Amino acid sequence: MWNKLAVGVSGRRWLLLLLGLVAALSLGLPGRAQDRLNGFYLTSPLSLSSGYDDRFVVGSQALSDTVALVTSPTFSWIENTHQTMFSVDYQSEFEVFSQYGNLDAWNHAANSHFRTQITNRLSLDAADSFLSTMDPTRVLVNSLLLLPRGRYVENAFYARLAYRLDHRTVLSARFDSAYTTMELPAALAGRLNRAGFAGTATVDRTMNRHHALSASYAYLYVHPLQTGPSAIGTGVQNLDLSYVYTVNPGLTLRASGGITRANQSSFTGAAAVDKKVGGVWLSGGYQRYLALFGGLMPIGAPAGPLPFVSGLASDSVYQVASLRVWGNLTNRLGLEGNLQRALNGVTPENQGIKSVVAQLRLNYKISDRVTFFTRTEFYGQNISEFSTFPMSRRRYFAGFEFSPTRPPEVADDPHRHKPLPAGSSQSQPQPGDGHAPEELQPINPEERQPMNPEER
Repeated sequence: MWNKLAVGVSGRRWLLLLLGLVAALSLGLPGRAQDRLNGFYLTSPLSLSSGYDDRFVVGSQALSDTVALVTSPTFSWIENTHQTMFSVDYQSEFEVFSQYGNLDAWNHAANSHFRTQITNRLSLDAADSFLSTMDPTRVLVNSLLLLPRGRYVENAFYARLAYRLDHRTVLSARFDSAYTTMELPAALAGRLNRAGFAGTATVDRTMNRHHALSASYAYLYVHPLQTGPSAIGTGVQNLDLSYVYTVNPGLTLRASGGITRANQSSFTGAAAVDKKVGGVWLSGGYQRYLALFGGLMPIGAPAGPLPFVSGLASDSVYQVASLRVWGNLTNRLGLEGNLQRALNGVTPENQGIKSVVAQLRLNYKISDRVTFFTRTEFYGQNISEFSTFPMSRRRYFAGFEFSPTRPPEVADDPHRHKPLPAGSSQSQPQPGDGHAPEELQPINPEERQPMNPEER
């Protein structure tokens, strides 16, 4: 017993030492990000927080404990020229439990992105994203498939070739691939271990400053990693039409509709309204899609009905209503919140599977580099195949963020549509606000989004 305790204490000392080195490095780079657009940057704050996590699921148990979270800055390397951009970034997160030391975890998120303008009309961009976490329910904030604690690993890649036919029309072809694994109890082992790929052809047409249309066709194929008679792949075809009406810079209406054909055909669709009131954005939306291999798109943004990674069911129709708010109430006080309510299909007994995700974060800016925040979260599901009881998890956290530098500002990709920001622990750039493109923004484990064939 004493040897086990000594190992635990030693491990935490090494953890504290590592965190100290991260903090020293973070606070020792005062303003380099403003000197030039090439080189090494810290593109997100150092975050220290602590709180109470109530009824999180481990195996077949619901546990509660106080937890300390330390999220390192995002370490980014960027090389940028007139025609080409390449970036690599990495961010780590440490979870330290007070009672259940065996649950202490080191989580990782890494990304790389490449973009080049081949000619005046032709461009190519590609990216690879890696995630390793012990808490997928909290990290995959837009997935309403609520999962227990366990090592979840995801790697996703995409490449996109875009050709501008004229000033208003862009034709693009995109390839996606994804690989996911998760440690689950023996009875469910391999349930989330899958690989898949997708091909998507899209035409984007800007009618005028107020109206834009997009039509796409996608084919998605997913195959379990295990072998045997039950390891059967699933293919899906999707045809989708999207419309965006920008009434004014503070009001946007979005809608999409289409049909998905797999083992059975299903109509899909989405609608959303984005409204700015003062310094605060409000977004409400509804989505109906066939869940093949993923969770929701970014909240309120009907980018398409085919999620690509982080999911389970292959024939369940998801119906989701969402509400999101984010922005600054005053110069110092900001908030971020979202509420999602979903019907995740039905059980073999014809009982509806219902999920709820609610998150609220309040930020108070103490100085230009220090922010105090509080965060409250709820995750609920009435029926779960990962436990014998309904899931009802609550988290209450508070902490500080320390920003050593400002993120670099790099010109955005003119061919790429900016998605609405998802619920996260940090403020996200809004369309047209002059921030760097989403590939260069810090990727916090709490704000990470799955790739999908329709993401553009």
